[in-house]
Amino acid sequence: MVIEPKETTIAYRCPECGAVIYSAVGILALSGDMVKLKCACGGSELILENTRDGKIRFTVPCIFCPHPHSFLVSRKTVLSRDFFAFPCSYAGFDICFIGKKEAVEAAVEEADRELYEALSEEDRQALHEKNGELSDYTDEHMADLILFTLGDLHDEGKIFCGCSDGGDFLCERREQTVAISCKKCGYGKEFYAFDCPDTHALLDADELHLEKDF
Repeated sequence: MVIEPKETTIAYRCPECGAVIYSAVGILALSGDMVKLKCACGGSELILENTRDGKIRFTVPCIFCPHPHSFLVSRKTVLSRDFFAFPCSYAGFDICFIGKKEAVEAAVEEADRELYEALSEEDRQALHEKNGELSDYTDEHMADLILFTLGDLHDEGKIFCGCSDGGDFLCERREQTVAISCKKCGYGKEFYAFDCPDTHALLDADELHLEKDF
């Protein structure tokens, strides 16, 4: 019997030439300090870095913004989930696709269709030039990413409240925020579903401490 090594497919779109870069990354590759997935044009690269606490930091080029986006997820999540995606929180489109090859390819095709229908070339250029105007943009993708991060921290037992024996947590998506609270002690915290310091701190966090005066 031959046991084939488990592989995860990662895809992103190069902001320089527009090509979609696909790469199959195995468990052994993900065990190293750093993996770089480069576009053949030489204009971009996606970087995966392992952290000391068993997570992987993705630095993803963006076709809308001049600077890449950073995402932090557990290595277990990367290897176990069939599919998930990271969004550009400003533009509202997914920019990185991770999971089984078939699921990634289907998601890229759907993202291409949505992008083609929603944006002209002039629109894409305008988004690129206006990347600094992020303050008031509420985004469903960012809310999804917050919920994803909270779920990841919960699975790792890294959410703490006022309960000595562990909390019973409830996540709620509201109009412009995502809130998490403990149904036992009432501790909680609320995060805006757009780019702001508190939200970015959560996405990079190794653990979360809920607040008493919620």
